[in-house]
Amino acid sequence: MRMAGSVSGSAGVASGHRLATEAGIQALRGGGSAVDAALAAAFTQWVVNAPQSGPGGEMVVLVAGADGSSGADGSVQVYGGWSRAPLAETGTDHAAAEADKDESQPGWPETSGPRNAVVPGSLRGAETAWRARGRLDWADLFAGALAAAAGHTVTARMADVYEKVESRGHTAALRRMLGSERAPKAGTTIRMPDLASTLETIAWQGPDAFYRGRLADRLVEAAEAEGAALRHNDLAAVEATVEPALRFDLDDIVVWVTGVPSQAPITPALLAAAPPGADPASRDFAEAVAPLTEQQLTEFCIRGPARPAGTAVATALDTGGLSATVVHSLAGVQFGTGWVAGSTGVAFSNRVGTALSDRADLPGCNLRGGAVLPHTLSAAHVQRRPGPGWMTVATPGGDRQVQWLAQAIQRFRRGAATADIAAGSRWFVCPTGDRFGVPAGIGEPWYAFAEPGIAWRDDTRLAGYEVRHTSNVGGGLQLVVGGGSPGRRGQRSVAELASDPRSGGAALAAS
Repeated sequence: MRMAGSVSGSAGVASGHRLATEAGIQALRGGGSAVDAALAAAFTQWVVNAPQSGPGGEMVVLVAGADGSSGADGSVQVYGGWSRAPLAETGTDHAAAEADKDESQPGWPETSGPRNAVVPGSLRGAETAWRARGRLDWADLFAGALAAAAGHTVTARMADVYEKVESRGHTAALRRMLGSERAPKAGTTIRMPDLASTLETIAWQGPDAFYRGRLADRLVEAAEAEGAALRHNDLAAVEATVEPALRFDLDDIVVWVTGVPSQAPITPALLAAAPPGADPASRDFAEAVAPLTEQQLTEFCIRGPARPAGTAVATALDTGGLSATVVHSLAGVQFGTGWVAGSTGVAFSNRVGTALSDRADLPGCNLRGGAVLPHTLSAAHVQRRPGPGWMTVATPGGDRQVQWLAQAIQRFRRGAATADIAAGSRWFVCPTGDRFGVPAGIGEPWYAFAEPGIAWRDDTRLAGYEVRHTSNVGGGLQLVVGGGSPGRRGQRSVAELASDPRSGGAALAAS
């Protein structure tokens, strides 16, 4: 089993990059709320995890109190900064124009290039969560991001990601972001001056600069010059959603998850099917859950596919017991579409290219301009019953997110240590040749992939699936676990935070 540590404190942050975690800690120490801290970490990830996240993508923020409440109505709240198809786009026209570019997946347009750029919702989602539960000034949330953009060291994990950018052929994105078409090596110091300028504008002028101001003008000018469908009316129409999280009551726990357009509601269905008390690494658990996973993901994809997310996650807890988790994405680990708009340093998510298709068996693909696009972005808050324990958790991983959330929550149900929930061996099922997303594999055979430590890893088959080995499933769970107790009078309750070692991130306590 991978070794992961956990940290204890009344407040803290966990994310997939240490610099992002440190930015969140600074927000907490400056008097910020959990929402401030999670957003400060997320904005820093736009720099240190730039190929995976940024202002040109999508974001969801899940906010919960230790008692499973955050809103005035006592609900766990979800702030959605969802991406949309440009108003000028239609699903069938888009697919017809692009289908001949990917012969291996008939009916699917190519995933790269400016034509596939979304109308991004990240900043509106972040702004809405901050206005509801933030305490710091908006500009304060960008301190870590601006410092990182001025220069930071590439980690081994991110060096691997940048190599994928280069091998994917997105060298123009590397040149516009970093000034070189070659992937930086681990230990290299990189700077992102164009992105720094954009983030500074957003920090001081607010999100309206991105959606309606001079920065919007620059984005649209680049789109018009380089073949993207994005226009001023697209940006001006972007609004965040604010909704209660979906609640699912099981015998021993209550689970709240992000709702439509996320896949997250699949997770409680998997948990309900699991044998009580089963180890998520066991054959009993997998045999009950794997076939249902295939069924649920296939149904979701038929309604409207969501391909894999190049996702980043940050979660935070403040001394008031409020937790906030940010899940955000560029849809792929290659700067999304691979298109960086002019000299703005903004890379765009490729949801349009992957969610639109003319496949007859996927009617949900034929989306119209302005439609909100389906997503894999998933997060969950869990409360024991009876008993005071709770957990907030999220992970990258495309269509695997809902499977890994179920495995993490099952470990929580069994009373596993916080570090073991983050680092425990994992498995997933998916179609042929598509380990990170389901839609293109619909109609193809599915396989079960297992890490070392999974009980059935050396078996030939599991529940009808051929078993295949993988040394590392990827992802990067970030979580906070609390006892739910307010502590003695004059004392603060103590929680534990952990970061999955697969992501190379860090969990730190603020106190």
